[in-house]
Amino acid sequence: MRRGFKCKEEVLNLLKRGYDTIAKEKYNGDYLRAVQEFDSIAERRLRNLLNRFYKEQRGKDQAWKTCKGSLYEYAVFKSIQEVIAKNGLGNKLLVLMGDIALIQHRDQIVIRNWSDIFPDVDMVIVEKGTNLVKAIVSCKTSLRERLTETAFWKRELEKTKNTQYIKLIFITIDKDNELQIETNRYILLHVIDCTFVTDPNRYEKLIEAYRKKYGNREDFNQLLSRVKSIREIGEFLKSLC
Repeated sequence: MRRGFKCKEEVLNLLKRGYDTIAKEKYNGDYLRAVQEFDSIAERRLRNLLNRFYKEQRGKDQAWKTCKGSLYEYAVFKSIQEVIAKNGLGNKLLVLMGDIALIQHRDQIVIRNWSDIFPDVDMVIVEKGTNLVKAIVSCKTSLRERLTETAFWKRELEKTKNTQYIKLIFITIDKDNELQIETNRYILLHVIDCTFVTDPNRYEKLIEAYRKKYGNREDFNQLLSRVKSIREIGEFLKSLC
């Protein structure tokens, strides 16, 4: 759920339709494959769609940052939907976008302290039989301070009785190799339940960097299991059932 400036609805809908068309024509409707090349699709094929809405380059560039983030959420959402269906989990799990989740499952993800406080929710994964929120998903193309914010919400969820069982998943392109920063490395391996990197090349570089620096640590392999390629998300979803 994004706060502050939002991508115009008509712009985002146009970008979504463009992404759907590319996923269908180039990837035969395989959204899991498409999300692994999201950055290339977005920058090379879809960014210019903003030209009809913004005359000045500065305004267009500013809008694109927000619109790209919203489109990435959509791309991740579609890929999770597909993985749930292809793994025969359609009768067990349901993925919902954040705004819908806050309407349908607000009592499960709320932190009550004087008033109702909600974590950063881009989407949730719900168990159909029990209607329980099993995981909160946070998506970011790049990190900046946002991974620290995600870690904060994970700790707060752990403190609250009705939310402490909920997994927190982080999904990112890792566009600027920020996951190699020591603070972020600690959050990934010790705080967040699981992190998925959608760009396969950046994932391989990240794992290589971690192995080179920490591969001789006794608990390395156990901790590294929290960082996965998006191609492994099916097994994680199965573990939620």
